[in-house]
Amino acid sequence: MSKPEKQLYEFGPYVLDPAERQLREGYVPVALEPKTFDVLLALVERHGELVGKEELMRRVWPDTFVEEMNLARHISALRKVLDQEVAGPSYIQTVPKHGYRFTASVRVSDCTLQEIVFDQTTTSVLYEEEIVLPEARSASPVLPSKPKVMFGRLTAGKIALGVLALTLCVGFIGLWLARKPNQESGRPPIRSIAVLPFKPLDAASSEPHLEIGVADTLITRLSNLGELTVRPTSAIRNYAERDVDALIAGRELRVDSVLEGSLQRRDDRLRVTVRLLRVSDGQSLWAYQCDTACTDIFQTQDTVSLRVAEALRSHLSAAEQQTLTKRGTNDVEAYQIYLKGLYFFNRRNAEGYGKAIEYYQQAIARDPGYALAYNGLAVAQRWLLEASGDRTGDLTGYKATLQKAAALDPTLPEVHATLGLLAQNDDWDWAAAEREYQEAIRLNPNFARAHHWYGEYLFLMGRHEAGLRELRRAQEIDPLSLIIHSDIAKCYYFAGKYEQAIAQARHTLELDPNFIEPHYWLTFAYYGQGRWDEALTAARKVQALDQRLYATAQIGTVLAAQGKRNEAFRLLAELQQAGRERQVATEFFAWIHQALGEKEQALHWLDQAYQAHEVSMLGLRSPLWESLRTHPRFQALYQRMHFPEPL
Repeated sequence: MSKPEKQLYEFGPYVLDPAERQLREGYVPVALEPKTFDVLLALVERHGELVGKEELMRRVWPDTFVEEMNLARHISALRKVLDQEVAGPSYIQTVPKHGYRFTASVRVSDCTLQEIVFDQTTTSVLYEEEIVLPEARSASPVLPSKPKVMFGRLTAGKIALGVLALTLCVGFIGLWLARKPNQESGRPPIRSIAVLPFKPLDAASSEPHLEIGVADTLITRLSNLGELTVRPTSAIRNYAERDVDALIAGRELRVDSVLEGSLQRRDDRLRVTVRLLRVSDGQSLWAYQCDTACTDIFQTQDTVSLRVAEALRSHLSAAEQQTLTKRGTNDVEAYQIYLKGLYFFNRRNAEGYGKAIEYYQQAIARDPGYALAYNGLAVAQRWLLEASGDRTGDLTGYKATLQKAAALDPTLPEVHATLGLLAQNDDWDWAAAEREYQEAIRLNPNFARAHHWYGEYLFLMGRHEAGLRELRRAQEIDPLSLIIHSDIAKCYYFAGKYEQAIAQARHTLELDPNFIEPHYWLTFAYYGQGRWDEALTAARKVQALDQRLYATAQIGTVLAAQGKRNEAFRLLAELQQAGRERQVATEFFAWIHQALGEKEQALHWLDQAYQAHEVSMLGLRSPLWESLRTHPRFQALYQRMHFPEPL
């Protein structure tokens, strides 16, 4: 009797079709990764028998040496998909130290595939197998027919890029899983994700710049895809130093899923382990582990990205695929140095900015076409001026650096956001600022910083409702950002909505009572309502948090409004004395003089602020200047600013 054209193996609710290499649950296909399918087929064909580990590995990976761990991962993946609906024992029994046995009753059927119709659009991937690099280089990477393990001595830089390449691929797969509708009944699709800083398995060999840098790279790429909200690096950075369970972090960050990973060095190899977890129930949606020993890690990245993109062709556009595989540089060492610069920049102090500048300059020396490094250098230079209190520093250097970044890569949303801030704060070019902010948001709709800065620009221009919408969008993307929360209070204050400003500032202080910004807006909101005692309490909290000059100006303003002129003049004298030793914002003098009712003196100091090109001039629509608005000198000053909205 001749063998039927197609044999199907039926067990439980499943049908296994070797010819079509498909597993179905009822009429719904379950797409297994190829090697996982091979393991299942080998066990099902020998159902009821013990199949040794070595025999399985010889069949699934012929002529290729792999570690036993790889087989264990595929067995684990099979159990996850086969046993999830089964209350009894697992389909696959482990026989310790020997192998595995498929224990379910299997019926062999001669039915053909054409007799059954099923939906091709509901497949999912369990996990990606070992990354393999084709032996021969070609213009377009091709997939190997069989996996090959390649060994070679790696430099630290190449290992670092191995982490980047592998985690980019991880991000690609994780994104796909997040974009797919959840197959479990009643489970909503995953719409938000947090990528946590990678953790070292050995604390002694920790490399913080790599661990946070890998997460930052993944976040940047995933956030460019509009259907998934990705928490920004600023939201996850503190988890690099906190030993927090991933699910707890996911709940704190208010996301549907969380991606966690670990790194471990061993001689010339780097082990990368990644898991994607659903926060609501802790289920592992996808897992990945790989040892990297490839000498051409960029080729590995391209190969794996193309493999994944091919599976996602109906879900991702060509532009999205290009974004997910885009490289900032092809120089391994330049990337390694750039990550160090990013690490020091994120310390957010003058010393950190100085170190970041050094590393960004080194990265540019290695790769003069590295646009991200130019952008990092420009931002660090500008922030260093702010941190050092240097209001007379040369701005031409960082402007030229930023323009260089824009010329090298006009598609970087980070560059356009920074160009918008430069046009707003330094050039007072309102049209250019709005154009750059909008371009940054167009390039990356999930860019919290761009929505935040654009929102602040809008309410400074008097467009309070539009500004609040942008700030709320920034808050959706980064719900734990203290400065975004505080700037919502600032927006309410500028709109003259003092009660809302107070409520929002108090809410921000519930997140961190020592965050100084909300105390500023509490002081001004209470001042606007004439609640002097409460305004003084808030201002003295600013003073206790060591912002002495700002607090001196706010306290002097409140005391002046109360009619305590002698005390107000004493504080003016303190500010004048401080100005002989360091830079003092001239707006502080204007605050107190307007509260004293000395309009001409207040306008004199505002004119000085204009001449010094102080950023405080952007706040001329503040309610603080209500008593000056009808004064001809104030109106003339406002017109000189060329604001797009009338006063």
